[in-house]
This record gives sequence, C-alpha cells and structure tokens, in this order.
Amino acid sequence: MSLSGNIKRFRLEKNLTQEQLALKLGVSAQAVSKWETSETYPDGSLLVPLAKVLEVSLDELFDNDSVSMADISGRIVKLIHNTDAKERFNVARDIGWQIERGLFNCRMEIDKKYNPNEIKNQKNASYILDDTGFTIISNGKEPFFSVFPQPEEGFGHFLNDKGDLQKTFAVLSHTDTMNALIYLYHKTENYVFESAVLAKDCDIPSDKIEAVLDDLLLLKVIWKQDLIINGENRRLFYSRPNHKLIALFIMAREIGYKGAYSFQSHCRTTPFFK
Repeated sequence: MSLSGNIKRFRLEKNLTQEQLALKLGVSAQAVSKWETSETYPDGSLLVPLAKVLEVSLDELFDNDSVSMADISGRIVKLIHNTDAKERFNVARDIGWQIERGLFNCRMEIDKKYNPNEIKNQKNASYILDDTGFTIISNGKEPFFSVFPQPEEGFGHFLNDKGDLQKTFAVLSHTDTMNALIYLYHKTENYVFESAVLAKDCDIPSDKIEAVLDDLLLLKVIWKQDLIINGENRRLFYSRPNHKLIALFIMAREIGYKGAYSFQSHCRTTPFFK
C-alpha cells in the first residue's frame, strides 16, 4: 500500500477525522486530504510527528518490511532505557511475548498488529517446538519467556554432570530442607543465623539439622563462617536466596500444565540427545 493509503488506513483505525489529524499536526484538513489522494505528500519534518499521532513506526507508514538486527537491538535498548524503572521488566516480558508471536507467525499467519493490552489479558501458556529448538512461555501469575536454540551437539551436554543434577533434585525432595528453604526465602540476603535457630524456627529435629544445612549448602542458598566470639568457636550461617531456584520452581509447574494454550506448535522430529 502507498504512503497515502497508509495515512488514511491508520487514521481510520485511530478513529480520527481528517480535521482532527490536521489539528494535531498543525496543518489544514485540506492538506491531509491531499496526502490521502497522493496529490501532495507530507513535508519531511512532519513524518515523525505523523507517525507518533498515528502510533505507528516510520517503517509501517512507508510499508518498509526491511529490518536489521542492529536496528531492532538499538530500538529495544532505547525503549527499555526510556521506560520507568518499575516497568522495565514488564516491558522486557512484553517483548518476549512479541517474539513468541513472531515465531508462531512464521508457521501460521496471525495478526501482526501490536496490541498494548494483549500481554495484560493473555493468561494461557504457549510453546513452539521443532528441530531448531523450542520456546516455553508462561502467562500465569509469574509469567516468563524462555527460548532454547538447538545446540549443534544437541541438548545432552549436561549429561556428564547428571550426578550433580540428581543431587539437586534429591535434596529438594526432603521435607525439612524445603521448609527451611521457604523460611530463608522470607528473609533478606545475608540474614545471619545459627543452626539451632533454624532448627527451632522450622521445627527440624536436632538429629536432622546437619543434613538440612548440607542440603542448603549444596543448593548454594547459604554459606557458613567459623568465628571465635568471646573465646568460643561459633559457626554462623548467612542466607543467600538463590533466584535460580525460584526460576526452577516456576518452570517445574509448567511440566504438569494441562490448561489451554495461546499458541502451540509441535513438529520436532529429531531426538533431544545425540
């Protein structure tokens, strides 16, 4: 579509009359009419204000489908930089959702138009899985977006450390350890405590507290320090809540997800491990 056709289309989508658009740009309604019939074209100095009023990019205004990674990267950085600090993670999450829509659009044509309310209203999970990798996106209470490009050697590169993986999942199955984790995640980082305090507050039997502390050290959510206080040897522990465990817990809930999906594309033919 031509520039003139795009101006008219975007104006109508914004429910603006020619007079209203002209007023916002400081030109006459007759000028807008001539733009939309290709009789004349907007002055170069009006193109950016025109795009802002119509809430489109200059690329959309001119039907320019050519985009570069450098251009997109720069725009994303500027967008986040110019966003209020309290909203930056939400904006980054929205960008992740648009990536998912873009990947799905390559498989099945969907509406490309951006809807700022879509991410707020979107509640269902989504995934895309094929031989080039997969995505996992949650739109629940703790929404996240993850993308896993297919490594050349496959996804089995961590199998050499499977013993450590088994230990991690094994300690998470211990009830006393999980209770201690929940307790410590209610504390700020570097909360200082002794083993007897943790045992008392979490109702952990005295004969099990050492095993729980070993589990917490393995998970790297605490660290210990031996000190001499008033001539006595004392062992203190410092909490270090590990955000990676939060990510693991949230991701684990997706394993049993049985709800509806926003987008779902499953067409992988190769094994995950080579």
